[in-house]
Amino acid sequence: MKILFVVHNFFPKFFGGTERYVLNMAKQMQRMGNQVKVLTYGILDSPELFSRKDGILYRTYIFEGILVICIRHQTIPPDQGYRISDDMLESIISILKTEEPDVIHVAHPMRLSAVVDAAKQVGLPVVLTITDFWLLCVRGRFFKPDYSLCNSSEGGKKCRLQCYVDDSIFERNEKARQLFDSVDVRIAPSRFLIEIFKANKWDKPIYHVSHGVDYKYVVPVKERRKREAGVIFGYLGVVSRFKGIELLISSFKKVEAANIRLNIYGNCLGEDGTIDLVREAGKKDNRLKSMGRFNHDELSRILEQVDIVVVPSTTLESYGLVVVESLAHGVPVIASDIVGSAYEFIKHGVNGMIFSLQNPLELVEIIRQISEQPSIIDMLKANITPPQRLEEEAFVVERVYKSFK
Repeated sequence: MKILFVVHNFFPKFFGGTERYVLNMAKQMQRMGNQVKVLTYGILDSPELFSRKDGILYRTYIFEGILVICIRHQTIPPDQGYRISDDMLESIISILKTEEPDVIHVAHPMRLSAVVDAAKQVGLPVVLTITDFWLLCVRGRFFKPDYSLCNSSEGGKKCRLQCYVDDSIFERNEKARQLFDSVDVRIAPSRFLIEIFKANKWDKPIYHVSHGVDYKYVVPVKERRKREAGVIFGYLGVVSRFKGIELLISSFKKVEAANIRLNIYGNCLGEDGTIDLVREAGKKDNRLKSMGRFNHDELSRILEQVDIVVVPSTTLESYGLVVVESLAHGVPVIASDIVGSAYEFIKHGVNGMIFSLQNPLELVEIIRQISEQPSIIDMLKANITPPQRLEEEAFVVERVYKSFK
């Protein structure tokens, strides 16, 4: 089959969970004998890198064996990450007619929402993987300007009153709903994500297909790490306020034990002051260290160096790939109770820990408990069941593709 994945951002400029999902699936589908390409929007790319084609800027490149078609406007509209628009419709129709895929798989419709209408006009089936809450919430994670939690836009009313969005939110929400309803199949990696859509009365069926792990890159941590230097807690991912970094640092500092360390791996996405917060905290507390950005192929090496991973998200986390990747390496996880994959894989006190954001002191107590009884980590580790393989996920998704034939 010829498969075209569509995603708002892609490597090498972007490297979050959605981008990793597309790369994993694209490579696995390619290994299974399919012809695979990725269509993305080059929001950070200089216009000089592109040629003009069919009224838009267009270029191709190869990333890890996957051919990427990258498009963008000459001048990027300021609301390109907000609106659901058909202003690139004819250009995308031309791309689809040239590429002639058998199926379109949209992993995120931001900036490329016109793909869905284009596919319908050309007569191609569309699969939508819902990787976050962007269709429901323009921030994608249901948080207000002060980063406090939200769980429903109420049709745009709360966006208007609490997030100071203008009246265009009502048209935007209607178009988002139409996009959601018009695709042929909707899938989601976590039941938590599905529940949020149902709670907002978006009732079209969403099928649960959990993300698989590419075990080719996994080197399990087989032996107990010697803990003469203490217990090492690790954070791996985007260093940003919505990821709960501030909560993690403040909770860690409240436990004055000398035998614990916190290593923060990752770099910032945008400028919200979080990276400065990490650096300043490290200057004042030598138990805390910023480790900088890491590449995915370094994951096994990093997880050999930490005892337990913390995923402290304070805004809705639709999935959280780091949870399953850590468990695949045999490393237990502490997660907040709004991390989607935590619901799928973690049983509190058995193979990991879950704390409530309604009572953030629970995170402090978990850190303190582990500092006093490091053997808890070995007990949690012994109860980890490896998550499913990427191949299993891909077989399920490929069956969806083949159902359109």
